[in-house]
Order: sequence, then C-alpha cells, then structure tokens
Amino acid sequence: MWKILVVDDSYDNCELMAEWLREVAECALITTGEDAIVAYKKAIEENSPHDIVLLDISMPGIDGLDVLKAIRAKEEDRGVLLGSGVPIVIVTAYKEPFLDAFNKGCDDYILKPLDPNYLVEKIQSKLAKKE
Repeated sequence: MWKILVVDDSYDNCELMAEWLREVAECALITTGEDAIVAYKKAIEENSPHDIVLLDISMPGIDGLDVLKAIRAKEEDRGVLLGSGVPIVIVTAYKEPFLDAFNKGCDDYILKPLDPNYLVEKIQSKLAKKE
C-alpha cells in the first residue's frame, strides 16, 4: 500500500481523496500548511516517509507553495537532489500558479474537480517513475 500525505484546507476534500484511495493507500489527512510540514518531518524522522504528497495550493496561513518549498528545503538539507525526492502533485482549482509551483519543485498537478480514476492513474504514473 502506498503512504500518501493529503493536504487540503477542506477536510471534506481530504476525506474524499482518501475514500477513493482506500484500496491502494494509507492516507494522512492534513488541513493546514503548518501541520503538513510537521507531518512530513515526523514521517522522515520516524523513517517512514510518504510515497507521494497531494498538495492544495490555496490554503490560509502557510499555503501549498510554502509547504512545497519547505519539503524541498528539508530534502536538500538531507542531500536529496531536486527531482529525486518525494513526488509532490499539486491539487488545485486554479491554473495560474502552475509555473510557480513547478519552479519550486512540484512534479505534477491535477485540476479540481477531481476524477477518482484520473487521481489513481496520476499517482501510479508518478510512483512508477520513482522506482
């Protein structure tokens, strides 16, 4: 089973993605950028890293782009080269922030509203490239 960090300020969205993925993944559901950074660091410290991160961009407080930067900075501190770290897929309703997200190290994106089959296909694609 995959281990997925699902980050969205809407808990309903987190639950929906987890429901779609329940057959193939164990999902940690996080609703704030602050908690996402803590959950990522804790998983690394416990030697139980996430296989992939599904990350909303638009969140109050620390937004998805700041979470993305924090994860990539933590990887850099650990000597993980950009492109070799945890795959991060931006899940958003907005097209505009894509370039900024890619420049900060995201691996892909999915537009809302989500299609459950497409979500699983996207995750499979990203994890297959990592193997």
